[in-house]
Amino acid sequence: MLGRRDRSLLAFISFWIVIAAGCWVGVIVVRALRISGGSASVSTAHAQPVHHARAHRVVALTLASIFSKRPPMLAGYDRRKLWTLVATGDVIPARTVNWKMVTSGDFLGPFRPTAAYLRTGDITLINLESPLISGCQPTYAETFTFCGDPRDVEGLKYAGVDTACMANNHIGNFGDQGIQETWDHLRAAGIGYCGLGKVDHKRIRGVVVAFLAYNSVGQRFDYALARSEIRAARKTASVVVVSVHWGKEYVALPDIAPGIADDDPVKVGHWIIDSGADLVIGNHPHHVQPVELYHGHLITYAHGNFVFDQMFDDPGGGGVKQGVVGTYTFYGTHLIAVRYRPVHIYDYWQPRWAGSAEAQQILSGMYQSSIVLARRERKS
Repeated sequence: MLGRRDRSLLAFISFWIVIAAGCWVGVIVVRALRISGGSASVSTAHAQPVHHARAHRVVALTLASIFSKRPPMLAGYDRRKLWTLVATGDVIPARTVNWKMVTSGDFLGPFRPTAAYLRTGDITLINLESPLISGCQPTYAETFTFCGDPRDVEGLKYAGVDTACMANNHIGNFGDQGIQETWDHLRAAGIGYCGLGKVDHKRIRGVVVAFLAYNSVGQRFDYALARSEIRAARKTASVVVVSVHWGKEYVALPDIAPGIADDDPVKVGHWIIDSGADLVIGNHPHHVQPVELYHGHLITYAHGNFVFDQMFDDPGGGGVKQGVVGTYTFYGTHLIAVRYRPVHIYDYWQPRWAGSAEAQQILSGMYQSSIVLARRERKS
């Protein structure tokens, strides 16, 4: 029979055996969880959603972000899904622009200072406001019948132009034959075209983009036709971009020109977005105009001039010699960042990047007019 001392010793030993056994079981359980992924699953449950959100977050555009002096923050986005659309103001290789190219034999001249930047776009878009036809006579004259030499397409190709929108009030100056010949020259240069019933499709980073174009200068905007064509394009493309020629010339805010451009650009722009478009690119006023965020989509009312021979001071403050090149950054199908780079036109044919003071003046005016337009639309 055990004495008191022996029983105490046995109890002490039993206690530590139980403790040791418990520790050993705990080690086994932890190891089992690690092998089965239990511990990793806990870690992933906290870390993976954060990574997933950073990689796929879509930040809503604001006027402040568009006109911020700081470049857009793209950290956290999957770079394989980012792509850019670069769009210019009016390109009119006619009159003095055409004369300078033909007489100098330099068909790249208008684009030399800006081509490297234009080529950075995954897709580069212009509004081509002049037919390119054989037999076009170079002239300095202030004619309103526009034409350009077929060799002018060399400049477009050099600038990396992918799509030329042709719905405007001058593309038909030489009739259907002039339009068809222009299409032929663009096609031979590997440049797509849109407008006049044509839709250009591009595929970039797995995203199909459809480009359409409409004119409401010298004719009325066909609301029903535009809605029908945009909805049809929506079935074949993930992103729909619409170029529009519209509005009153030489003014800082979109407006009608009675008897010339009777359709309100704001109403037309809203209609196009409501019809299913993702982005609207406006031109024709020969003056930089505001942007508008409408139902989460962007409307740029006018990029101003780009390649053109207007050099006078217009009532809006010299705007015909100025323009902006827009860079629209998409993440998959979402427009996430927009930047505008101002230009100044020199010697009747060549846009160059505006100096810092002038660039700030152009962007500030664009921003302020955007605020004015937003306030006006809120009151209407």
